[in-house]
Amino acid sequence: MTEQSNTKVQKISLAIPVLGITINEDRWLIPMNDISEILPVPKITPVFLTHPWFLGVINVHDNIYGVCDLAHYLDEKPTRVNVKTRIFLTASRSRTGYAMLAESVLGIRDLMEFTRQPDHEDKRPVIANIYNDRQNRSWRMLNLPALVRLESFLKVSD
Repeated sequence: MTEQSNTKVQKISLAIPVLGITINEDRWLIPMNDISEILPVPKITPVFLTHPWFLGVINVHDNIYGVCDLAHYLDEKPTRVNVKTRIFLTASRSRTGYAMLAESVLGIRDLMEFTRQPDHEDKRPVIANIYNDRQNRSWRMLNLPALVRLESFLKVSD
């Protein structure tokens, strides 16, 4: 069975606010109910013999989170860490903590400001939908629940 067939389509309510972030050059949206916290990049403890996109672990409020460089995982280009770079923690529904690196945070948005592209070409299972804003810029909706179930994401080492 392929990774794509194991994922469910994520239905996003227009009433849920979304967080705008950048991953490399691309704009992404994440439903706020999938995020528990956003913070500056803390000290990351490396874990050896893992994929380059798995940066290591962090301790936040006495909880351990594995840190994923989403840009590196999705596009194989590492994030350019700077003063705007942030870590966002996924909302823990399974008692497993994930932390994702975002190049920058663009703020909380109202999904009603966007127009969904019904026939987009990006069929990756981590893409819930693609939207355009009022300036006709493209935004990808990250399907975090699907991402954290992918075997390729869960297997941080060979």
